[in-house]
Amino acid sequence: MKLGKILAASLLVLGLAACQQDEPEEPKAADTGEQTTAETDKKTVAEPEEKVEEEPGLEEVISEEDLIALPETDQDLISQPVGKIGHLDLSSGDEEEIEPAFFEAFGEVPPLKEDATEEEIDLYFNYLYSIVAYDFQNPQDVLDQLEFALSGTPEADERFAFKENYNVEVILDASGSMANYVGDKTRMELAKESIRNFMAQVPEEANVSLRIYGHEGTGSEEDKAASCAAIDEVYERGTYDKTKFEQALNTFEPAGWTPVAGALESAQASFKGLNSQTNTNLIYMVSDGIETCGGDPVAVAKSLADSDVAPIINVIGFNADAEAQQQLKDVAKAAEGIFSNVTDGKQLTAQFKQSEEVLKNWKSWKQNSELDVLKSSNDSWLAIQQFENNWSASALKQELALNRGLRYLREAGYINWDQKSVLEKKVYEISDVANAAKGPLVSELNEVKEKGLSEMRKQISDKYPDEAE
Repeated sequence: MKLGKILAASLLVLGLAACQQDEPEEPKAADTGEQTTAETDKKTVAEPEEKVEEEPGLEEVISEEDLIALPETDQDLISQPVGKIGHLDLSSGDEEEIEPAFFEAFGEVPPLKEDATEEEIDLYFNYLYSIVAYDFQNPQDVLDQLEFALSGTPEADERFAFKENYNVEVILDASGSMANYVGDKTRMELAKESIRNFMAQVPEEANVSLRIYGHEGTGSEEDKAASCAAIDEVYERGTYDKTKFEQALNTFEPAGWTPVAGALESAQASFKGLNSQTNTNLIYMVSDGIETCGGDPVAVAKSLADSDVAPIINVIGFNADAEAQQQLKDVAKAAEGIFSNVTDGKQLTAQFKQSEEVLKNWKSWKQNSELDVLKSSNDSWLAIQQFENNWSASALKQELALNRGLRYLREAGYINWDQKSVLEKKVYEISDVANAAKGPLVSELNEVKEKGLSEMRKQISDKYPDEAE
């Protein structure tokens, strides 16, 4: 009996166990899904998706202030400022120097998109042009050079009249930037060559001197005081002696800061007693930079011009940037002098060449007490020839510089081949404007030359006003 109950109980337990195994487990998918959705919602609230920022457009990167208007006329070329690195020799300068300078000036402007619009391509070219734009000589500067070329003639200003004595001084910038290269030579090397050749042509009856500045220390702040005080007459005023002058040229190299005002003050002190009644005083200042020592070179230049020395001051900017050019122009204007900007050794030598002709005329006058007015008038044509040569050089160098910039941009992936072709056409359009302007400008200068300096100055000033005025 008991055995039967035990067997019945065992069978009941086994049956219940089998029933539990056959029953499906309670699904948890719904719970899992709800939990996952909830967690996702929490993450969405806690961690919003990051939005991808769009690259800024060219209009946002390129400021209107960075742009030089593309020239359409001769007046546009004459009045345009020098580009950010237009003072460098981008046409043929050293790749290791020029390429880094180019991309530094180009800044953060992004590459052109493959599907760039015509407006974007135009803006890109305008920006490139604004970086490398070259200086084109103002015809008004030619008038100043013509007046100097007519020294000793009845038409010349009193300052240009020949006197018993002729004193020539060259003031040379020996600051650190004069160590920069133009082609395969430094600015200083080219300047020394031109000055050496010029001084060798000065008549032995004239007195010469060489003054330098900024030739000590470095460009560092701790050397500033010493460098700004470094102004020396390394060849004291006297007749030219080739050996001694060469020794003087070898005593200095480019070094520090740029005390333009201090150099002019030093020159003014050295000319004391050489009044314009019996002396024709000629000063050449060659500089590639702006005053960096806190002086006021414009005020000093005016003081020098107003003194009884009344010098003729020729200010030559040597690959000067836009800011330096403007200050040097202001110095020349305050001194009632002559300004020119040169970009290579050949142009610098040409500036001195005109003085060589004037000094030859002075020597003839001194020996014969007469002046061949016709010869002096013919010499004045050199100024127009020089203008023509400089204009051609600026047009060609600007074209080469723009094409070099396009090559850099293509090699660095900023533009594709098709875009480069489109941009090159714009380069040649600018060159066409420059080349077409040269002929009429030269013809106009030749025509007005026959009318005399006064009429020339009025006619040229009306058509090509001085932007600084």
